[in-house]
Formats: sequence, structure tokens, C-alpha cells
Amino acid sequence: MEQLLDVNTDGDVYLAASGVSDVGGSQLLTPKRPTTERAGAADAFPYYAGFSFDWACSRLQRIEDSSRVVLDPWNGSGTTTLAAQTIGLRSVGIDLNPVANKIAQLRSQVSRDTPILPSPRKSSLSVDKNDGLHSWFTEPTAARIRDWTRCIAQKPEGDAGLALVAVFRAVRKATKFFEGSNPTWVKQAKSVDELIDIDVAELDAAIILEQEFLSGRLSSLPMTVAPTALFTASANSLPLRDECIDVILTSPPYLTRIDYAVAYARELAILGVNIARDRTLRTRLMGTTLIRKEVDLTFDRFGPRSQMLLRAISEHKSKASGGYYLKQAIQYLSDLNQGVAELSRVARDGADLHLVVQDSYYKDVPVPLADICIEEAEARGWHPVECKPYPVKRNLTRLNTSARAYKKGDVAETVISFKKGRHG
Repeated sequence: MEQLLDVNTDGDVYLAASGVSDVGGSQLLTPKRPTTERAGAADAFPYYAGFSFDWACSRLQRIEDSSRVVLDPWNGSGTTTLAAQTIGLRSVGIDLNPVANKIAQLRSQVSRDTPILPSPRKSSLSVDKNDGLHSWFTEPTAARIRDWTRCIAQKPEGDAGLALVAVFRAVRKATKFFEGSNPTWVKQAKSVDELIDIDVAELDAAIILEQEFLSGRLSSLPMTVAPTALFTASANSLPLRDECIDVILTSPPYLTRIDYAVAYARELAILGVNIARDRTLRTRLMGTTLIRKEVDLTFDRFGPRSQMLLRAISEHKSKASGGYYLKQAIQYLSDLNQGVAELSRVARDGADLHLVVQDSYYKDVPVPLADICIEEAEARGWHPVECKPYPVKRNLTRLNTSARAYKKGDVAETVISFKKGRHG
């Protein structure tokens, strides 16, 4: 199937209410991302972030000591690290998804003076039959994308980031056909007829145009000198020494069964990761829909709130509630607990922890994620100092038609702040 590229440079779409609400006649900045967010070059690439750039800046601006170090262990596209860098704070961003780290790198580490990479020479090299690009593209088009990625790989890391994310954007627009009503689930071609074939000159022009767009967006960012370190690693095993972090600002994946590996399957394929053949990354990501073999099915290692949720899921009358869905919930809570334990390990006494979490539903069973996070953090020496819920008007669970059959109440996104240890 031949498909022309849409080269419009529109922003990303996020299923949340606007980041500004009207309370008592006055405007209050909330963590919610607006439908189209441009601040902090958030429109460089669509990523399902937990809070807006402006809100992250407002939260970090409260820090009076410029020597403090900020961490986001679920850094995503780098909103926290860019916000910290913008106001002059050292920061560390960690995410297991390499796609997220490439976007974060673009926003905080790629120079605004990075040159536009011209079209590479056409290579005679064939594309491996197991290459993930074959899930959406014909052989000639996949080969041309590989010409670009091989050329980019030869450039210095600081120069490569701009062109790589430009390829992300061009490929995503070319494969719009494979996106369904749920924007986090990307289909693959069912037959050869569905494969996309793009003229070489057209593909090259689109990637160059995307580089120009990204260069313009980077020029909107303020000049900063605060260092940012980015790591591809799991929040369950942070590559940091004990008690080295002063402030943690993050939003862990929610218990909404968003499979981030599938959502970014096209970008992972560009990076050489074919999730259809290698499930390693997909299995390790928090919130994955895949069940690991080593899942411990016991409840007593969790707090009372988590145990109540797990019992409600296990006793639900719907199909697979006591099997697959229970295992998925246990797996998620295990990852959350381990992540909180790691945050406690790397945080100094007196450190601040800011969590943005969203409650959800399993069928008609409420998932009180904010209460669960408070419970688990308190068990590890964190003392709550602030808890502010904000109503969520739209969320991804409403896209699931079968889930609409179950009665649900209002859902809130909550900002929870803690202080660690004896200073709490």
C-alpha cells in the first residue's frame, strides 16, 4: 500500500484536561498536560507524560538550594530533567525505555546549533528479514530508513539526537494508518498489501523537514548550564549510590494496562528492537500486559490497601479476574513497591518526594493508587506533607468499549509530597 507522508508539524495529543483550572474565580496551575503542549518543547515528540513542563518548573522553583540534585526514576521524555535544568538544578533521569531516553536527550542535551543531517547515500545493504521495520514498511522503504539510521549512528551523540527523533516523527506520521482508537496500541500489517511504500526522495524530504522543525523547537528553550545525566535502566534497580538524591519528582506508570513497548513499537524498531521477536524489554517495563514467569502470587507482602484491591480483583466474577488480571495487578504492585524501595535507598535524609499518580478502575473496582502510594512510602520512612487531588475529565480507560459496561465513579489525579526520615 502506497501512503504519502503527512509532513504537518502538529503537536501531540494527550488524554487529559487542560493544565490550568479555574478554582474560585482564580487560575491554578495543575499537573495535567494541555491537549497540545508546547512549553519545554514537549511537542517535539508525543509521549504519555504524567505532568506538564510548566507545572514541573513551578514545583522545582520552590527549591532554594541550587546544589540539590533532582531525580526522576520514570523520566519518560524528560520533563523533570529539562525543568530542573531550566532553573539551574543538577538532575538525573532514568527510564528503561530507550525511546524515552532519546527524546529526553533531545530536549536537554542536544545543542540548538546542531546541523541538519542531509540525505545519506543510498546503500546496497539489504535489511535483515527479522528487522522490526518490516512490520509496517516494504523492503525498499525499510532499507531507506536503515540508510538514515546507519548514517546517524556514525555521528557524535550530540548531533545524532536531532536526526534520530526526526526519523521517529516521520515514521510515526507515515504509519498513522496502524493506530486505532486506543493511541497506546499500534497494529502491524496483516498482509503485504498493507505495507507502506514511500518514494526515497519523499521520505528524505520528510525527515529533513522534521529536523528543521525540531531545530526550531530547540531554539525556543532557554540557555542552561546545569548538568543532566540520563540512564537507560529500571526504577527497580537504580544505578545510583545510596543517599545521593535531594529531590524526587516523578509520575510512575499507572495501573491502566498501558503497554509502553507496544505504544512505541515503531520507534523501538528504528532503534533495532523488534518487540514481536524479542519480548525482553516489553516484559520488564512497569505496567506491561505480559506476565513474567517469576510472579509471586502471595498477598501478605503488600500493605492493607493493596491487599484489599487484590482480593477484590481475585473475587470479581468477570472472566480471567482470578487468573491473568490478578497476576498483572500483583506484578504491577511488586514493581511499584520495589521502585519506592529504591527511591528510599538513594534519597538523603530530609529529601523531598513528589509523586503524580492517577486512580483508575479495574472493571467496576476502584484502584486507589494514591492511597497505595502513600501507604507504601510511609512504610519506608516517608512522611506525607501534601496531598492534592485534581479531577480527570478524560482518560484512556474510556476508550475500551467492553470496560464501559461497568459502572465507574470519578477519577482523580493526585499530587502527593513527602519528606524523608527524621526531618519529616
